[in-house]
Amino acid sequence: MVVLFGAVIVVQQFIMYLMYVRIRQLLTEINAIEGKMKITDTEIDSLIQKVEEFKRSSL
Repeated sequence: MVVLFGAVIVVQQFIMYLMYVRIRQLLTEINAIEGKMKITDTEIDSLIQKVEEFKRSSL
């Protein structure tokens, strides 16, 4: 019985390790995507101005 419980604990620890590794991978991907998505205020202002100019030129 003790051997069975020991084996179950080892399997659970292995699964927890796999989950930890996967979480680290996902956090790395999130940080990479977040770095691409950051937009500064000046970029937003420039985009707004270009959209307004495009609307004026279309009318």
